[in-house]
Amino acid sequence: MKTLGMAAVAAIGFSAAGMSHAATVDFGGFSEGQVLGANTELADGIVADISAIGGQAQAVVFNTAPGTTSTGNDPDLTSDFTNAEDDNDVRGFGNALIVQENASGGPDDNGSGGTLTFSFLSVVSLGELFLLDSEVETSATLFSGDDVVLSFILNDDNESDTNNTANNNEFTLLDFAGARGDTLEVVFSRSGAVGQIEVSAVPVPAGLPLLVGGLGAFAWMRRRKQA
Repeated sequence: MKTLGMAAVAAIGFSAAGMSHAATVDFGGFSEGQVLGANTELADGIVADISAIGGQAQAVVFNTAPGTTSTGNDPDLTSDFTNAEDDNDVRGFGNALIVQENASGGPDDNGSGGTLTFSFLSVVSLGELFLLDSEVETSATLFSGDDVVLSFILNDDNESDTNNTANNNEFTLLDFAGARGDTLEVVFSRSGAVGQIEVSAVPVPAGLPLLVGGLGAFAWMRRRKQA
């Protein structure tokens, strides 16, 4: 087995204050072959605009169960998956999300790579991200606006293995440890899929609406007095 390393870069400070009421996004509520796009409710009120670059420029639901149309197209994404860092950690996944390669024939991840972007409609706290069959130089980055909060890049210590077969039917776990942001971008260097995302909404402080309302009223009164 190829040993994968993960280079993590924190470009701005973030608070890992904990994941309260975290939801697991496993794409189980969607059907095989479904295209996900704008205003997709992923789980427990977590809503995101989902977009894809590469292939057909579509984010498509892939069923990793044995014997499906999906896994017939790409056996490398058949459950169960082994942890790329621990041969004893074997897990099953159901649906996953891919960048669709072909215009017909059912779900099939783009062999030349691509990008999946989750633009959340509000700030979220990100926990564990599971990537399936991910290749060297695949990256996952959390943004807050235009700023990078935390970024992972997969690297490989075994330079002699050039056929990349060691990543077949493996998963990689990236822990964002509660980092907060509004956009998750996953860039696949070759084939691959997003298996699961642990995410929770960041609650608005209880007093913030009153504060905003008070400031608005103060500004209105000030303008009225000046008039």
